[in-house]
Amino acid sequence: MHHIFNRVIVVLNDLERIDTLLKKAVDFSIQHQTILEILYVHEEPLFELPDFFRTDDKIAESQMDKAKIKKEIQTRLSAFNLTKECAILVYIDDTVNRLLTHAKDAEHTLIMTNYHEHLTKLLIEKTTYSYWIMKGNQEHYENIVLPIDLKEHSRTCIEATQHIFPNSKLSLVYDYRYILDVLALREDYLNVVPLTTGVDMEFNEELKAQQKETFDAYVTEFNATGYFMEGEGLLDEDLIAYIQKEGFDLTVLYHNDEELFFSPTLILDL
Repeated sequence: MHHIFNRVIVVLNDLERIDTLLKKAVDFSIQHQTILEILYVHEEPLFELPDFFRTDDKIAESQMDKAKIKKEIQTRLSAFNLTKECAILVYIDDTVNRLLTHAKDAEHTLIMTNYHEHLTKLLIEKTTYSYWIMKGNQEHYENIVLPIDLKEHSRTCIEATQHIFPNSKLSLVYDYRYILDVLALREDYLNVVPLTTGVDMEFNEELKAQQKETFDAYVTEFNATGYFMEGEGLLDEDLIAYIQKEGFDLTVLYHNDEELFFSPTLILDL
């Protein structure tokens, strides 16, 4: 199985904490034979630019020296045995639109970037790329968690994850929730309230058993570990608590507009 990415774009907004990010991007590009590009966008309201990266004769005017920034990024890249030429583009402000303008093929493009509360939220909300977001300096991912919804797309995501991270331990998690498609109602002094019947409860147990069987089949087929969760609180809170408790190194999420539990809003919360 091969993943769909043929192009990797590293999005940088400052030059702090970039060595781990660049190393992962170079390693991925070499291993999977993809194009690698660097897009540096300095967001003036969010990041301070050191004087070293300003034009020498115009530091007082705060003009950015793009050549110096490109040279610094190239110097960092050279430490990671990158043999192919790598395009390095430098801009000021508007990260989202810079990326949208530069990368037209969203389906086959992987964006790698460091986490930033404001910019990460905007990128996920406004674009349809696949993102690999770094929140620390972890060099290797020992334990990966992948929440799934038991639909066919789950299989594709599991296969892609194991292809990209073949030496990592994969844990699958499914949060079972029973939602009545049609509520039985009764009228009581003009108050309309949901009525849960014995039939509902019986169907719930049957459905849960079916989904547990399907989930266990995924776990066995892909030689993963699994956790069939019966959520009691809000979905995002249950998943967050589980991920934090188990201390996973990486969380893989896939976006599905038709599925409530994998909506962009839930992904942002996680």
